[in-house]
Amino acid sequence: MKKFQRRRLAVAVAASVGLVGVANAAFEEVTEANPFDAITSTGGNPSLVMMDLDNDGDKDAVLFHNYQNDNYPYSYGGTSVWENIGSATAPEFSHVPDVSYAGPGYAGQDIAVSPFADDYDRYYGHPVSAADLEGDGDLDFFGGQDCAYSSAQLSFAEVESDESGVVTGVTHYPFTYSGGGYGSSANPFYGNVLAPSAAYAGCGSVSFAAGDLDNDSKIDIVSVDEDTLRVFMNTSMTVETTPYTFMDLGANSPLVEASALTAPYYGAPAVLHDVDADGDLDLVMGTVSAAPLRLFINEGTASTADFVEVEDTSGSLDVTSTGWAAPTFADMDGDGKDDLIVVELNMSEPELQPRQSERRISLEGSQSIRYFRNTSADDSVAAEESSSNGGSLGIAAVLMGMLFGLRRRRR
Repeated sequence: MKKFQRRRLAVAVAASVGLVGVANAAFEEVTEANPFDAITSTGGNPSLVMMDLDNDGDKDAVLFHNYQNDNYPYSYGGTSVWENIGSATAPEFSHVPDVSYAGPGYAGQDIAVSPFADDYDRYYGHPVSAADLEGDGDLDFFGGQDCAYSSAQLSFAEVESDESGVVTGVTHYPFTYSGGGYGSSANPFYGNVLAPSAAYAGCGSVSFAAGDLDNDSKIDIVSVDEDTLRVFMNTSMTVETTPYTFMDLGANSPLVEASALTAPYYGAPAVLHDVDADGDLDLVMGTVSAAPLRLFINEGTASTADFVEVEDTSGSLDVTSTGWAAPTFADMDGDGKDDLIVVELNMSEPELQPRQSERRISLEGSQSIRYFRNTSADDSVAAEESSSNGGSLGIAAVLMGMLFGLRRRRR
């Protein structure tokens, strides 16, 4: 059996303010025998959702593009489905056709035809993230916008399953133009001005991360709104209430100190995930051009978020993209810890045109899916070991923080 070849990614994350100890979130990149290398679907603005489509206990891959380069029978809509025909501990991905097709590739597959073909195309919003908005156990799709307008609501697709828990398709509620105005009343987000902000006038790119930030079982939204981070709290009466209502926290946002973004992060893909396993949601931001991923640790609680950006000595997470990078998390080796998966467009350095030393041309990018195994040690005693006297870190914790060479930055 091949050994994993890994590039070390170690991020020491400070625990919540006032607590002693450091929680360590460690990831190692798998560069040999990466199971995601089998996924060959490509296109623009890629994003990935890992979900169990056939209810067999392992994660399948749903890959979204705002345009798709696959050929028949894999070329319908902007979605590619890759079934995990391996296991929850040793994934192996096989392409699922978009139409009925009696050809190679069915061996070992439970999914004969993609449930999303023709149902999620380039106009429905990219990049795509996922969350269980309705509390029914299905991950629903949230689409960003290539060019958002001031009256645009979120693009949303409700995932449908049969009585056996097998995903059968989606009901999509797109951002549409009808009746002289933007928006569709069928969209459960109708009437919510989620993007763009007043700080950016014109047509900008927007992405969304979804998760419960106040522990009320309702999904809240972080918007990477062109050059501004915004937080929208779900103020609906119940999980089932539609259309949904949201409140822009504005100056009260737990991300307000980091809200002004620089060009590599304008409208960048983002995901809410408990990176440091302390029971609340943190924010990981991808990129739209060459830059490191960024990590915002929630130093508050599951009910009251308080985000602080964390850097290692190279700046943010030790994952640097050469172009577009969309992060997501899923447990791919069955150890109970979620691994980091990054869909990346690798952009080559521009090259000089012959005899024109001051003019450069950009080379076409290629897609890869990078896989970082979560190698964090199980550590549930950090809070118990914290001092209750004054909330100071203590010498041991300070030395540990120095060892990992981190600094926290508030902006």
